[in-house]
Amino acid sequence: MTVGWAIDGVRKMGTTPEVNGNNVADEETLGGSIHFGTAEAVEYVRALTDVGAMTRLLHECIAHQRAVDVELDELLSQRTDLDRHLLQLQRSSDILDIVNSDADYMLSNVASTSDLADQVSLKVRELDLAQSRVRNTLLRIDAIVERANSLEGVHRALEAEDYESAARYVQTFLQIDAQYKDSGSDQLQRDRLLAAKKQLEGIVRKKLSAAVDERDHPAILRFSHGSTNFKLREQ
Repeated sequence: MTVGWAIDGVRKMGTTPEVNGNNVADEETLGGSIHFGTAEAVEYVRALTDVGAMTRLLHECIAHQRAVDVELDELLSQRTDLDRHLLQLQRSSDILDIVNSDADYMLSNVASTSDLADQVSLKVRELDLAQSRVRNTLLRIDAIVERANSLEGVHRALEAEDYESAARYVQTFLQIDAQYKDSGSDQLQRDRLLAAKKQLEGIVRKKLSAAVDERDHPAILRFSHGSTNFKLREQ
């Protein structure tokens, strides 16, 4: 707008130059560099009095305007590419927003899954511990039942004179009692078993002694084997 005003002002002026003392100064200033579009350039144009200097300035201004138009045309010619790049950036921005949202969702799922895995792992450890305790309890219950059965079996075998079976029942009871000393066995059961064991040992010794006196070799072999089970020595 400033340059256009200057051009119109020059065109409205007459073709006859106004001769005064400032003509030489105007031409000297015109020989220097003028930065069009600045406040200094406007002040310079307003101060011009020489028509020749104005004409030369007009030509320079027109040349500058043409150069600006060419530069502007070059910039405008790039508008299509710039718009396309801007559209691509907008699409990329939308995609990045979607990716960011998906990443947040996945992070939330991973955190939830991790918490759930920790809870499941804790429950599994608790169940494993409970299962181990139940297994040990069942084994102790089986031991108590088996020990009671062994005690009853000893007395039945002694009544039936099945001394080998009686010896096996005694051994079973003692093995269980040694393994589960704190499994609820009362002293009465243990005393009854020891009494039955002592009774069996006495019977075996008597039977072995009678077999030796009678030279009954099968009986000797039988009760010798039995005495070995009770760590007895032949007399």
